[in-house]
Amino acid sequence: MSVPERPIALSTHALVAGYERDLPIVRGVDFVIRRGELVVVLGPNGAGKSTFVKAIAGLVPVHSGTASLGAADITSVPAHEKIQHGLAFVPQTENIFATLSIHENLLLAANILPKDRRQDRIAALYGMFPDLAVRPSLRAGQLSGGQRQMLAVARALVVEPSVLILDEPSAGLSPKIVAEVFSTLKAINETGVTIVLVEQNVKAALAIADRAVILVEGLLRHEGPAATLADDPIVAELYLGARHVPKAAGR
Repeated sequence: MSVPERPIALSTHALVAGYERDLPIVRGVDFVIRRGELVVVLGPNGAGKSTFVKAIAGLVPVHSGTASLGAADITSVPAHEKIQHGLAFVPQTENIFATLSIHENLLLAANILPKDRRQDRIAALYGMFPDLAVRPSLRAGQLSGGQRQMLAVARALVVEPSVLILDEPSAGLSPKIVAEVFSTLKAINETGVTIVLVEQNVKAALAIADRAVILVEGLLRHEGPAATLADDPIVAELYLGARHVPKAAGR
């Protein structure tokens, strides 16, 4: 008996976006992620990866096409309102308030919740991110790079989104901290949160993803299971900038 496909969590249709109408960076992308998946968006520098997810999040103008959360068209929904529809976005930079404490950052994010739910939700996040719970009064600007990313993700999860988009969460982090961040993202995904992950760290991202899509010059050029793409040297050479060296005869 075949297993029915999971419902679509997030999709775009013929999405064209960019800061200037006459110079689109994203040039007609059709993209689908199903509920509970973790999909990584890969591609060379300048491919339009960050612009693509920022357009979905409402931070870059969409010139044509649509972005939908489930069956709901969210293309024109203002960025600050998309969280109410279940979409959370963690930008690469400026994703926390450095002058506020850890707890104040979470309280600010929780303002969208009814008052009687805020403390319980923050307590649940401290359980999920024990490093943040140790010193909740610590100013966020004093956190390490990895801890800042954890706080940014925790802030995004306060309102229990159905879809979480992250733009290069591993940027500037050491390999050890990258492993910790990605392990946390995988654990979050396993609770049922659908995740779209833009990454330059190809190996680490493919290790936790279900599928990958590859953007090149603002177009979706390739997609497939993460495990398959991770071992495909031709894909690595054509789309990710890696150099493919053929095996010598007889090996």
